[in-house]
Amino acid sequence: MREIHKPYDEKMAKTIEVVKNDFASVRAGRANAGVLDRIVSFVNTTEAPPVERLLVPDMALTAAEYFAVEKNEKVLVLLSDMTSYADALAIVSNRMDQIPSKDSMPGSLYSDLAKIYEKAVQFPAGGSITIIAVTTLSGGDITHAVPDNTGYITEGQLFLRRDSDIGKVIVDPFRSLSRLKQLVSGKKTRKDHPQVMNAAVRLYADAANAKTKMENGFDLTNYDERTLAFAKDYANQLLAIDVNLDTTEMLDVTWGLFSKYFKPEEVNIKKELVDEHWGK
Repeated sequence: MREIHKPYDEKMAKTIEVVKNDFASVRAGRANAGVLDRIVSFVNTTEAPPVERLLVPDMALTAAEYFAVEKNEKVLVLLSDMTSYADALAIVSNRMDQIPSKDSMPGSLYSDLAKIYEKAVQFPAGGSITIIAVTTLSGGDITHAVPDNTGYITEGQLFLRRDSDIGKVIVDPFRSLSRLKQLVSGKKTRKDHPQVMNAAVRLYADAANAKTKMENGFDLTNYDERTLAFAKDYANQLLAIDVNLDTTEMLDVTWGLFSKYFKPEEVNIKKELVDEHWGK
């Protein structure tokens, strides 16, 4: 039985994010930003027992429910890292002699994650709970049981990766998704939002194809070269996680990139929208 437990213990030592020094650094940063009095933190460090880690999300969400229900506050719950939570589930289930499922995770993983994520809510009186959960990919494998189950439960994901062309972490538009964007895009945002979004992703995909051609030694067309230049600026000015723009500003920046690298007919956007925003 020790040989079964050992891989999980080693993995925990490597993957758990919050250790004492890190927590002290995070706490100091929040204090310097003047937001410590508006934050409630529940922390499980590496030397604490794994079973304690299983209680942390419930404690955080119980506190959130108090402020959302009793105080009518809009509460943001940040859960980091849910991979560490799942690893703790695996350790505890093994010690209970439960039969493991995919990737050595317990068979109850889906329901264990769902009971946490489905506490996101909007109350009639005005309070709400918004949950942002961080999931670190095991070896970069998006098909691993933890991210795979997470994708089925949540209403959307932001997939972060390092872009080698600009040397920054970006939001990958191909692997990120939102199941609720149709309720917002073009309705609560500017009317050109849906078409600009679709055109930008299509051109970014064309750049990915051009990059594959280049890596395989094929000649690039003028359009290919322009899509590659567009993709670099698009990633740096809009997809990088250090970008801080509102939706209107992001749309204006994207229109600027369209007019810089392409002709109006190449972006495939309705003429009335092109007439209103092109080159402005």
